Amino acid sequence: MKFKKLLFFSGIVVFTTLACGLGGNFSTPLPTTLPVETIPPSVIPRQPRSPTSTPMLLLTPPATAATFPAWVADFSDPILATVQGQRPVFEDDFSAVCIDERNKWKVCSTPEQRTYYQSNEGNPSSLSELPLATARPTLDLQPDLQNGYSLVNNGWFFIVPDSLKNPFYAHMENETLVLNLPQGKENRDFWVYNPKFLQRNFVLQFDLQFHATQPEDAFRFQFEQGGDESFALDLTKNKTWVFRWGMGDALQSRTGSYMNSFEVIRILVIASDRYCAVYLNNAPLDYFENCRTDASGRLFPQSMTFHILAEPGHPSMLTIDNVKMWDLDQISNFP
Repeated sequence: MKFKKLLFFSGIVVFTTLACGLGGNFSTPLPTTLPVETIPPSVIPRQPRSPTSTPMLLLTPPATAATFPAWVADFSDPILATVQGQRPVFEDDFSAVCIDERNKWKVCSTPEQRTYYQSNEGNPSSLSELPLATARPTLDLQPDLQNGYSLVNNGWFFIVPDSLKNPFYAHMENETLVLNLPQGKENRDFWVYNPKFLQRNFVLQFDLQFHATQPEDAFRFQFEQGGDESFALDLTKNKTWVFRWGMGDALQSRTGSYMNSFEVIRILVIASDRYCAVYLNNAPLDYFENCRTDASGRLFPQSMTFHILAEPGHPSMLTIDNVKMWDLDQISNFP
């Protein structure tokens, strides 16, 4: 009997041992630890391979709010749409001019864009266009040649106070109009004008670039008409702006700051009836009602002026380029 019990318990032990040994072969293997993949910071994280389901929207999301103020659609958009495709009444990119072997003038550019000029017979102080379909209007001022190259002054002048030789031709360099205040100069407001700017309702566009200036140095565009009425836009190099309008000492003003990541600032000024608007780099800056009482004031050759403003003690310089003027009163379908 003892032998049977011993045999019984021995069988149980053997069975248990075999079961444990075989069980290790049929159990699920533990996961192997794999190296974690790291993505360099400069690499955009990849999207998961299996798409994630998007929950169903029960309500329609509200429309995104307009990024531009209401005056853009109500005032400036119709005006800019009207001048789109219209030829400006004045345009100046301050192109270089050279002289060829036949004593003809030509704009120094590609052959496809080249325009030729020649002197009037008996009047060498003026230039007249050759009968070419691509010729621009007659130039009324002969360029001052230096080494065969020069820039044509298309009517830009400045005034020296108390000088009997006024006006003087404005300085141009590197195919731009230059406004410069040398160091030590007491007059810290230098301005130029063009007597062809006699538009009452207009769109004016030009490129501005600050050069050797201090942060507080400023550019000013000013419009004046009869009755001592004016409006003016000031832009400083440290990205602030001021717009002033009114009569005499009763001026109103509005200030702000502007963003600019480019060396060149494209400025666009709209003046229509009693309303004005300003754009910087093709983006709306601000809108001004009653920037003038009406658009019927008397105009004069210096009605529109371009200024550089700076404090004494340092040189200041800025340049203007790609000037375009549209006369809204000459557009037949103007709204």
